[in-house]
Amino acid sequence: MNSKVDLLKSYNVDVEKALELWGDMDSYNDSLKEFKDTLNSKLASLEGYKNAGDLQNYSILVHSMKSEARYLGFMADAEIFYDHELKSKEGNVEYINNNFNVVRETVHKIVTLLNNYFSEEELSDKKNILIADDSNIILNYLEKNMTNEYKVIKALDGSDAIKVLQNNDIYAILLDLNMPGIDGFHVLDYLKENNLIEKIPVVIITGDDTEQTIKEAFTYPILDVLNKPFNDKSIDKILLSIQSFYENHKI
Repeated sequence: MNSKVDLLKSYNVDVEKALELWGDMDSYNDSLKEFKDTLNSKLASLEGYKNAGDLQNYSILVHSMKSEARYLGFMADAEIFYDHELKSKEGNVEYINNNFNVVRETVHKIVTLLNNYFSEEELSDKKNILIADDSNIILNYLEKNMTNEYKVIKALDGSDAIKVLQNNDIYAILLDLNMPGIDGFHVLDYLKENNLIEKIPVVIITGDDTEQTIKEAFTYPILDVLNKPFNDKSIDKILLSIQSFYENHKI
């Protein structure tokens, strides 16, 4: 079971029970998305029926909301919808008017939960790119241009970069050589000593580095160089190089 399901369980969603019906997480997630995307419009229609005193259609729609909630494991919320289904069938307009806020709040909580759930899912599906540079401006600019495809992890020096490498699966590294304290060459040495230098593509970020510095960097099997100042086009070129690295290595 994926760890992000814990977010649903914290809301007392019976995921295991729901999976007895849906069979696998992909099917379940597809149904959750549809549920999320239609709930607010259903709530608006439900309120319209309430205001018009149309309890027949109110009952039909809230019954549908109840059934979907049950199928997806939202058992406590289904009971709230079921309560309104029964009261609408009884013609209890006063109860429905006095307690409609409960339905509205329930829908809001479900939608908020599922927005967070799918946000975490999308983030978790992205590969990690480590960017190590002592300039926040550089870090933020690169992050802005990469977050659609990757999860960016930033480091301001070599020490932070090594800690990131020790605690995360890294897809690629953009590495400044001249950083305070532990510099980029120490990071390259760490990668080499831990047999990572040929497994993780490394792109050197360089600005005013000397020709000798760049030459020394190429004594390591680095993938490419990103020269400052860079732009969207040069960043896209680097990202294509990284993708090509994995295609060529069939990883």
